[in-house]
Amino acid sequence: MKKKFDPKKLYRDFMGKNRGTVREYMSNPSKMKQLFQNAEEKAEKNEGYLKEAVEKIMLLASLLRAYKRGEYRDVSNKTIVMVVVTLLYFVTPVDAWPDFLPLGYVDDLALLGYTMRVINEDLDAFREWKEAQEQEETAPENNS
Repeated sequence: MKKKFDPKKLYRDFMGKNRGTVREYMSNPSKMKQLFQNAEEKAEKNEGYLKEAVEKIMLLASLLRAYKRGEYRDVSNKTIVMVVVTLLYFVTPVDAWPDFLPLGYVDDLALLGYTMRVINEDLDAFREWKEAQEQEETAPENNS
């Protein structure tokens, strides 16, 4: 029997069960920092399994980091909540399909894809902002 994941339902169910945890992360800068660090570490550690998803997870973690630091605030609260929920889901080893099982990341990837689609406009804007920041940092100083 195939197990099918409805990413919207995964999101709603996880959010419903973990609303307090999500609020705690949203209001606690050190927990938020721990979350994006854990997500990055897990993505890098499982790069062989996750391949293309690693870049997306890193982008979400980068958005959360820039938001936490106050560097980038041109994003809706809904987007930040979705990023927190998605990264929490990703770092939680026991979820709809536990990560230690074969194909254990299917549900994580389904939720990641859903989140990326829903917050696509905010992510595009963040990517543009991030690229502009990186260009500013690498541009030679004008000494005229």
